[in-house]
Amino acid sequence: MWIVILLIIVVIVVYNFGKRTGETVGRVNSDGGMRHKYGKLLNHILQGHKECKILAETRTYIRAGVSNYGGNTIFHIQQCPNNTVMIDYEVSKNPAMSDFNLRFTFPDTMDQDEMMKQIGLGIQRKMIGL
Repeated sequence: MWIVILLIIVVIVVYNFGKRTGETVGRVNSDGGMRHKYGKLLNHILQGHKECKILAETRTYIRAGVSNYGGNTIFHIQQCPNNTVMIDYEVSKNPAMSDFNLRFTFPDTMDQDEMMKQIGLGIQRKMIGL
């Protein structure tokens, strides 16, 4: 009896997860994909350094940044359910500072110029704190 109840719960959880994932993918696809949906934000990121480029892309995720002798500076942009976007800013292997990560969450309809301003302010606060 317990096995049947547990199996039903697992099926419901998997179904709900798949449904939310499918809705998220569908929303991104209807907006032209990650590169198009977050084009303004990506332009800001890619213009920040001459070696900056898109490093990876899936249907709901894109990674852009720089990886060279000065370390890694990477932006991870993840489309999330409930019309939100999560952006992680990662600095690692930099000889001048210790590794750190910053996470930003915004409504996916927010102006991307404003997103970049808030990310820049967050990075600036972190640098002052180092």
